Amino acid sequence: METQSKQKLETGAGPLPFTELDTVTVLLPVPFRGGRLDGRAHARNLDYLLGNCSLDEGRRRVIGIGGTSLIHHLDRSTLLELTRSTGRRLGAEALFMAGVIPTPPSEARRFIQECLSLERPPDYFLLMPIPGLCNPEGVEAELSALSEFFQDRGAGRFVLYLRTGRLNAAYARLASRLANIAGIKVGTRPADVQELRKAVPHSKRVLWGVGDRVTAAARLGARGHTSGLTLICPRLCDAINNACRREDFEACAELEQVVSGLEEIRFMEDRIYNYSAVVAASRLGGFQDIDLGEGGPFNAPPPPAILQQIARCVERLKPYH
Repeated sequence: METQSKQKLETGAGPLPFTELDTVTVLLPVPFRGGRLDGRAHARNLDYLLGNCSLDEGRRRVIGIGGTSLIHHLDRSTLLELTRSTGRRLGAEALFMAGVIPTPPSEARRFIQECLSLERPPDYFLLMPIPGLCNPEGVEAELSALSEFFQDRGAGRFVLYLRTGRLNAAYARLASRLANIAGIKVGTRPADVQELRKAVPHSKRVLWGVGDRVTAAARLGARGHTSGLTLICPRLCDAINNACRREDFEACAELEQVVSGLEEIRFMEDRIYNYSAVVAASRLGGFQDIDLGEGGPFNAPPPPAILQQIARCVERLKPYH
């Protein structure tokens, strides 16, 4: 059973395993109004992404519901409904990655099983960083048990979200040993990309996970990257990915400079404006074809001085919307 499941997972839908992740993975900031998820606005944003893709070679984006989507602030039923509605809207036009908080372990397993039973299930599950106290040995044991449960059933593909270099060795072992772990999203520093590229099989993806400033990580072997700004400037985010795919790192670095100001704000002070800066950029840009709501739980608007900086950044990004 295990051998058959491993073979099925490694062959996947394409000629090589997991090559479809060598693209832009959009981690959507989902919109809220009155403290509640605005499903209509979310559907509108999905339609905008589906209608505005300039990735080369006919590649599809991955649309993700993850940390930037504030999934930690959604109850279980709302998150499942969001997963259901997103998959239905995407159909076959884009790949779908659903974020999962891996604790409590039994709850995570149950949620993944429910997602896999949907009419249009996620193509991948992003295993989010563990909240609360943990250590590398405990993380490796629990994520191994979770992945093995689904590998034995020939279902479920996982991407590990790295937020601390202390987990490099544990995540490398997991990705090397388990066929249904597609790769690692590196949300730390480019040096960890280099270390992991040496430690994991060539077939597994090492994705850059700190926004569209991707050149340094791409030079060290990152394949694909996650973006929180694609709703604001899709043509720019896609162009950055296209340049990385060509290994035209000079062009990539030049494009990166256009987005670097807003990315600097999003990732400052341990990412305190990761979500709210994108909502503010949408409003300040006056975009009529997307709707990021009025702000989410625990994410107040940035202070006036930061908003002024965001407004200047948006002017540079408008031509790429």
